[in-house]
Amino acid sequence: MAAITRRPRRPLYAALAISLLLAACSLMKQETPPQDAQARALRMVTEGKHAEAAQAFAELAAEQPANHDNYALLSAEQWLAAGNVAAAKQSFATVSAEARTRLPTEHALVAAEIAFAENDGTRAIRELDLIAVPTSAEQAQNYWWIRGRSAFLTGHPVEGTRALVERERFLSDPAALRANRTELFTRIRSAAEHGQSLKPPPKTDPMVVGWLELGPVAVGLARDPMRAAAALSNWKHAYPQHPANDSVLNQASTQIAAATEYPDSIALLLPLSGRSEAVGVAVRDGFIAAYLEQDAATRPRLKIYDVAAESVGSAYTHAVSEGAGFVVGPLTKEDVAALAPLSGGHTPVLALNFLGEAVIAPKDFYQFALFPEDEARMVARHVVTDGRLNGVVIVPSGELGNRVAAAFADELSHQGGAVLDSQRYDTSQVDFGDIIKQVLQVRMVKGEPPTHRSDATFIFVAGTASVARQILPQLKFHYAGDVPVYSMSDSFEPDPTANSDLEGMTFPDMPWMIAADPVTTQIRDTVRAAWPARTARRDRLYAFGFDAYRLVPVLRSKTPAAASAISGVSGRLHLDEHNRIRRDLDWAQIRNGAPNPVSPP
Repeated sequence: MAAITRRPRRPLYAALAISLLLAACSLMKQETPPQDAQARALRMVTEGKHAEAAQAFAELAAEQPANHDNYALLSAEQWLAAGNVAAAKQSFATVSAEARTRLPTEHALVAAEIAFAENDGTRAIRELDLIAVPTSAEQAQNYWWIRGRSAFLTGHPVEGTRALVERERFLSDPAALRANRTELFTRIRSAAEHGQSLKPPPKTDPMVVGWLELGPVAVGLARDPMRAAAALSNWKHAYPQHPANDSVLNQASTQIAAATEYPDSIALLLPLSGRSEAVGVAVRDGFIAAYLEQDAATRPRLKIYDVAAESVGSAYTHAVSEGAGFVVGPLTKEDVAALAPLSGGHTPVLALNFLGEAVIAPKDFYQFALFPEDEARMVARHVVTDGRLNGVVIVPSGELGNRVAAAFADELSHQGGAVLDSQRYDTSQVDFGDIIKQVLQVRMVKGEPPTHRSDATFIFVAGTASVARQILPQLKFHYAGDVPVYSMSDSFEPDPTANSDLEGMTFPDMPWMIAADPVTTQIRDTVRAAWPARTARRDRLYAFGFDAYRLVPVLRSKTPAAASAISGVSGRLHLDEHNRIRRDLDWAQIRNGAPNPVSPP
């Protein structure tokens, strides 16, 4: 919750429950092939070699026509466990129509697993509705596993909670129970973060009610641990016998302590005058807002240095000589590059920008930035997850536009898609008709309705909110209103009246900007109340500064048992192999002029 962990650049596919493996005997008829072939396939499953097992079951299906459907279902299930949804669908497509009536439970479970793997929770639940709850414990726990997560996926956390609580009746292994409760805790926290209703109907099982009321507490533990202790204590007093106490919450107090264990003194190095003053001041104020959240008795000493008034090297030397146990900053790319060779690893540093890709960071030199290339890659992944592989790109001219376009195209290619065409615009222009016609190949023939290229399944538009508000209406004017538009966080500003022009745009952004949960709302309102004159234009920088303060104890502790990333107000933060803090953002779509949460893939 308050810890941070390294992870691969691309998250691994979460393997589905393999309960159908243990139900394999119910799938297999008496007319089995040679016992060694069957045993070999099952052994591969127990060894976690799911792709090999899937292939082995497919071979058994081909060799044994009488048992084809049984083995084809097992092959599809194992492809799912291996993370290969396309192969699972291919195996499932070979199952005969008669299997739905001859093997209704097995058929429905695999069909539902495929639907869930494709992020279609509604279809998954529809498949499960075709059967009764299985009587086999292994199939029943799989049934409730798929049903619970599918309910969360479709925005129904109460039903999802009920399903995962019900699943526990069919689990006897302590490790499986812990995993189920961890999944439930994570899903409820996500639902709370996305503002979904956790209000239970009357006469709901108290166990379910306890989980649902844990949602806001879980958000506080993740996003604002300095104020979480009181809420956690209240919940534990209300639910002293709840199973969450001995599972997902047994480390909560330790994590709160670790998240608030700061060094005696922190130095903050920012440009507070000169050309970068406005940016530096916004980051400083967000940092101080987080600092003031901490109890006054436990706050570290904080000294702020203006690196525009003295060189960054001089400011760093002064900070260390004056006892700083941790240095945060500087902010500009030039200052970060200048500081890196001076740090020497004696005092930990959290730089507020990234070093060049080819530069190796010194020991204990961490980097945190609002990096547009990372956002562009997130958009590319989301586009593919939505089933859209090929599209067109409209970005500003200049270095930033080139970097964003290159990152987007590179990630899209890695995901199996392609940029069909791209166009650049000047940030001062207001008429985008020509580039829209070019990139979408708009054709107008007298006497026929206008048409545009049919191979573009999306449009990626990068730019400020004012630019986006001009481009999107012009896309509709030029007959491209039927092509989904994706953008980045810069294209959104909180203005319901003006944002009606952005209707339908899908984009990633930090929780500070779009989250509706009470914890984030309270943090945001506190900062805006403290600095009402400046927050409106630089909200994201305040969130950036707030999270920079949150990161200090996590990076300082280097706890090897860190169990999760920080759920910050600027995003979900994790540390990569180069000591860079990376962010995962929330997703939203503009509807009626306001951002509406979009479930993450």
